[in-house]
Amino acid sequence: MRRTAWLLVIALIASLLIGFPIHAFADGTDDWSAEPIITKIYESGKEQIILEWEGSADFYYVYMDGKKVATVNLNYAILNVKRGRHQLQILPIQIESKGNSSTFGFDVSLPLPKVISAVLGDELEASANLDLGALGIDPKNILQGTRSKIFTVNYNSTQLIDSVPEILSAATDFDDNVVLSFVDKYDSDSYGIAIKSGKDVTYVEFDCFSPTCTEWINKSNANVTIVLNRDFLKSQGCIVPELGQKYSFTVRLGEYAVNLISGETEPTMLLSSKDSKAFSYTPTAAWKTAPEISYASQTADGQITLQWEHDANNLDCEYEVVRIDRILGVKKGEEVLGRTKEHQFVVNDLMNGKVAFAVVPVMLMEKGEISDEVSVEVSNSWVVAPELSCEVLLDKKVRLAWTAAFGVENYHITAYAGSGSLLRLVNLDYKMYQELDVPVTDEKMEYIFEYGDELVMDNGVRLRFEIYAVRHSAKGTEQRSSVTKQTIQIQ
Repeated sequence: MRRTAWLLVIALIASLLIGFPIHAFADGTDDWSAEPIITKIYESGKEQIILEWEGSADFYYVYMDGKKVATVNLNYAILNVKRGRHQLQILPIQIESKGNSSTFGFDVSLPLPKVISAVLGDELEASANLDLGALGIDPKNILQGTRSKIFTVNYNSTQLIDSVPEILSAATDFDDNVVLSFVDKYDSDSYGIAIKSGKDVTYVEFDCFSPTCTEWINKSNANVTIVLNRDFLKSQGCIVPELGQKYSFTVRLGEYAVNLISGETEPTMLLSSKDSKAFSYTPTAAWKTAPEISYASQTADGQITLQWEHDANNLDCEYEVVRIDRILGVKKGEEVLGRTKEHQFVVNDLMNGKVAFAVVPVMLMEKGEISDEVSVEVSNSWVVAPELSCEVLLDKKVRLAWTAAFGVENYHITAYAGSGSLLRLVNLDYKMYQELDVPVTDEKMEYIFEYGDELVMDNGVRLRFEIYAVRHSAKGTEQRSSVTKQTIQIQ
């Protein structure tokens, strides 16, 4: 179709020049040959600029660095340009012609560009490098006006064009609006956000200078947060994200071009970055967002204190504290330790070792997202094996002494007696002789152990004592410390 249209134009122009000359001037009043005034030069894409000027000629030659780079029929041209300094100049030209009628039915009193446009319609672009010779126009019939002043431009491509923004996170506020957070290192003028649901995609622009948009944009240094307000999205004919459905989002940064002549912003041209990677997110009720554990530490023997942050917007939200059981890093199960409406929880009766916890928001019978796990290394002083001393007394007695740890209820003592067999050489001849519990009454503890004649052998008495601390958890579970073992030989 385009080729056919061009052939029609060539045939038309050739016929007009041979038998039906056309009128040279548009309205007969403007001086087409006057010096064009360059008014705007601004970036329109990567290594591309738009040049605009004032003038009344039908055609213009556009020169860059002394070389003709375009022939256009309107007062602007789109030029490809490399970084660096360039000289730009405009030359007005006109086609010399006579007469004002055509047997083809065109009113050739119109300027030649309008005759061409009547045939080609919208296919003729102002930035096109028209070949007047191919249109049958004799160079002898081309009149030249006054060249514009040379304008020197120092072109540097805007860095934003090559940038790729990064979406950091997505959340849902208490009005069920999706909130996107992303990085913008260029203090952009506009943000374009694509919302995709399945195969459907819509695009919405947030202009940082528009009163209808600024209330939804928050900038903090290079971090930007945008609220995808439901009413605003509806007004723009966009997809409105609904709770529980999966969506993906991309962000594009925008910056208005600057007129390199005046230094003013050019609102007709928005330069854009590349799209960010797609960020998948399923909107969820705001209270369901995972709490963030801010403090987790041992605050006493067997005790861990947890604190967390979570915005429930004054809703009647509870928090379930969960203990995560792992073996060699593999999750084996979990135990709910309790619920609270506070943002703090104390876990008691923990034994030594690493313990992992998480927090889950709960409202009525529904649970939200679980927090990230935190691990605490528990180290209880009472769990350390007691230091036992043994003193042999008269009358078949032995004094056992040790220091009681705080919180311990009693100490369990087991006495073993050696039988004198050959197994004594490998300490395997001991048999349990007596077992007892000694309640804690003071920090300094002692117990007088007595034995009978049945333990006395030719080589004396051989005894082994084992002692460990005992206490009970709130649930009644018995907890034990490490064991101390000590052997004595009484002659």
